[in-house]
Amino acid sequence: MIPPTLNYFWNSSKRGMNALELFSLEQSVFVSGMKVILHTDKQIDISGVEVRLVEFPTHHNGKPIKHIEHSVDMKRFEVAQQEGGFYSDTDIVLFKPLTAMLFYEKNVFAYQNKAYKTICISFFGCSANNQIITRARQAYLDAYPGKSYHALATFKKLVPNILDLVVGHEMFIYSQREFFPVRMRDPTFYTEPYSDSDERKWGYGIHLWGHVINPDCIPLVVNKLKRILMGVKIKSLT
Repeated sequence: MIPPTLNYFWNSSKRGMNALELFSLEQSVFVSGMKVILHTDKQIDISGVEVRLVEFPTHHNGKPIKHIEHSVDMKRFEVAQQEGGFYSDTDIVLFKPLTAMLFYEKNVFAYQNKAYKTICISFFGCSANNQIITRARQAYLDAYPGKSYHALATFKKLVPNILDLVVGHEMFIYSQREFFPVRMRDPTFYTEPYSDSDERKWGYGIHLWGHVINPDCIPLVVNKLKRILMGVKIKSLT
């Protein structure tokens, strides 16, 4: 079984948590239907969030880890292998409860693109000590250091035969629309106010590609998300 916990990881060594990440965590408390846990190296108080202090690795195989994203991924895979649960990047904002995903006994994944070629590590769910996460973690550690962060950022690169391991209700992969409805460099989403004419079909949430957002645009994006959430909530009642 996949434990009903939603886990986030935040390494404070690079910068403080921004308004978008705080909004993501606060929203998950109200929407996810699960216990929300933040694994971090710095004490922070967020209502409804359990904070667990952890040490992120700074070296691997005697070499320094250059990207904090890599150190976060290593810790995330370690905790996922040991405890199971659901795991999300801090720049994913949820629109709907995740409780229906508990039907799947071992693994929940999400496609990152419409070509069904990229299975992201930005969001996934797993039981403790299961085959795929154990293999993915070992492959990640064996392949490091990668030349760039994205070199190791998909399950299909870590576990090439992952699609052969789909077995009935034990595992499910959600479509790209459920978590990746906006392209990384969408020409309008990050810079224009929300329009009521936007009839995009919103799924469980949205990955906001936080590393490409101009900090000056974050208030606009948060306000836009609030409008979208209001629309999703109204549709769920009709």
